[in-house]
Amino acid sequence: MTTPIQNDPVAIQEPTLQHMLDAMPQFCKRLTIWEKKHADLEVPLTALVCDQIRRLCATYTQLKTQITEAGYISPEIIQQTQTCCITQLVVTWDLLSFHEQAERGGQEGALNVLYARMHILNNNIYSDPQHHNDGEDNLVHLVSELKRYLSELGQDEPITAGIAVQRFHLQQPRLHDSSSRAYKQFRPRYLHNYKSLADTQYTLDPAGEVFTGSFGIVQKVNNKRSGKPLAMKTFNQVFSEKQVKKILREIGILEVCSHKNIVRFVEAFRTDDDDQSIRLVMHPWAPYTLLRFLHSSDGKRKARCPWFQQSSSQSSCCMIYRIMYQLADAVDYLHGHAIKHKDLKPDNILLYKEASDYPTALITDVGVSKVYIPGAPTNYKDSTYEYLAPEQHAMVASTFKSDIWQLGCCFAAILAVASKGQSGYEELHESFNRDDENCQCSIALEHSSFMSAFGAICMRGNPAQKMAYAVVVGMLELDPQLRPSIDSVKVALMKLPGMKTGEPNC
Repeated sequence: MTTPIQNDPVAIQEPTLQHMLDAMPQFCKRLTIWEKKHADLEVPLTALVCDQIRRLCATYTQLKTQITEAGYISPEIIQQTQTCCITQLVVTWDLLSFHEQAERGGQEGALNVLYARMHILNNNIYSDPQHHNDGEDNLVHLVSELKRYLSELGQDEPITAGIAVQRFHLQQPRLHDSSSRAYKQFRPRYLHNYKSLADTQYTLDPAGEVFTGSFGIVQKVNNKRSGKPLAMKTFNQVFSEKQVKKILREIGILEVCSHKNIVRFVEAFRTDDDDQSIRLVMHPWAPYTLLRFLHSSDGKRKARCPWFQQSSSQSSCCMIYRIMYQLADAVDYLHGHAIKHKDLKPDNILLYKEASDYPTALITDVGVSKVYIPGAPTNYKDSTYEYLAPEQHAMVASTFKSDIWQLGCCFAAILAVASKGQSGYEELHESFNRDDENCQCSIALEHSSFMSAFGAICMRGNPAQKMAYAVVVGMLELDPQLRPSIDSVKVALMKLPGMKTGEPNC
């Protein structure tokens, strides 16, 4: 038997690998016992942990077999094997720890499953690469804080053991507080706490518009470090735990969304000087809603959105079709994560950089959104009355197909403006919101009148407009079973002009 050379990388790494492989059988055995004990529980978060345990044990068995049968293994392969095992171990441990502390039932449990998949298992197939950039400031702040505490421990070097112990005892409460906050920051639906708004990473922009709603206000803030404009939504007069729980659900939905056409969550916080308010910071600041686009006069719309051309030519509607596709893609993302938006309407759709050649449509306001759990109770009419789907009015169902209806209502308004400008939108709006005591002022309840007006406005356009019209007609079927899935909507929209890169005249 040859003695390994002292500097041989394989000889150096082998004991570490062997130690890990010796410890893994007992670890996997204990995990397997846990998995079998919990496997029959119909709890999604528990099922997620069980799947991860099985994945870890299978990976270990496969890697051990490869190492046993391969003979001499290069340092690179050994390092890869170690990294794979360690990563799986860390993920499993973190998931088990999360499982022990997290709620497992109802909406909170469903949100925790989504959170664990995205932030622990890192399973986010639609991830927006810039999604986490806006949360860097809190990490920078924590690291700076810890660095300052540690520097205070080591000042006036060299120091005696007694002085070191004394300083540590003085700093221990602050270090404990920082480490505790650092841990909580990576838990779902976390509310930061600051003394005042001045202690946050944001400054109010006095030049920004302020929008008032039933919940409170939305206003423009700027990031102190980057200067980036952001939106801050302030919930005022938050007194009860029920109110807090509702807001935390909104935060929970946003923090598991990472899509370029959905507003991004930055952070949520309270301040000591205004403890009856909760503030939610989002990216980007985009004050121009689809509703303002639809309501504007033709002249004001053209001045604000130079890309928009009201015309019968196919090329003039290219950007309109792209915006429709962006919205469909965002809804597809939500549905792919089992999330119902429940309140899709022009006022909850933003047009970001509307004056540029390529504006971006963004879905916002997930205040009534829910993780869809078949058979679970729901508030059928917890949405905007005008856009309620027929099955929501009848209080018989509120599913993903209800979102398809609401998105179809938005698309119909967009196409009406694309075809006839302000007059097209007014005709369509008046079809269901007439000054008539018998008018029920809801698209679903005035369906015949609405569809008649929609057809008169849009059906006589060019082939592309007729195709877009047909897509929306399908989305507005009274029977939810006859409506297309969001994936089918996307497939149909992809056939419209301007959807393929490099397409001429678009």
